[in-house]
Amino acid sequence: MPEPTPSPIPIAADGPIRAVMSAGAVTVDARVTLRTLAAVLSELGIGAAVLPRPAGEAAVVSERDIVRALAEGADPDEVWADDVAADDLVTAEPEEAVGAVAARMAAEGVRHIAVVERGTIIGVVSARDVLPVLAANMNAGF
Repeated sequence: MPEPTPSPIPIAADGPIRAVMSAGAVTVDARVTLRTLAAVLSELGIGAAVLPRPAGEAAVVSERDIVRALAEGADPDEVWADDVAADDLVTAEPEEAVGAVAARMAAEGVRHIAVVERGTIIGVVSARDVLPVLAANMNAGF
């Protein structure tokens, strides 16, 4: 399972997203079934995986995508990860501020963002990663 990059000191909301992202990205084949994908996410304790696509592109598929598909009647043994993956990959650069990335998550309606450096996904950041930083910064102001 990817581990968050340790931060020796509490990070501020204007600190780099690199400090809280999970380094590395779990990738799954586009032709994995929803059942298998759910098992992988559960086993690794993560909420999303990256699907490599042709021409170096990628997509993210999340637990939310699985639940939505199942609620719409998808057969978990017949529907592929690629069928439910978000087509528009939302990304951040590793030095972007945590607060800015959190704002992008809210604006785009996503809970996972791929962190990209020089065209390569180097990690994934989730709402679960940024929330403690934002909460700590809010509490520090009171």
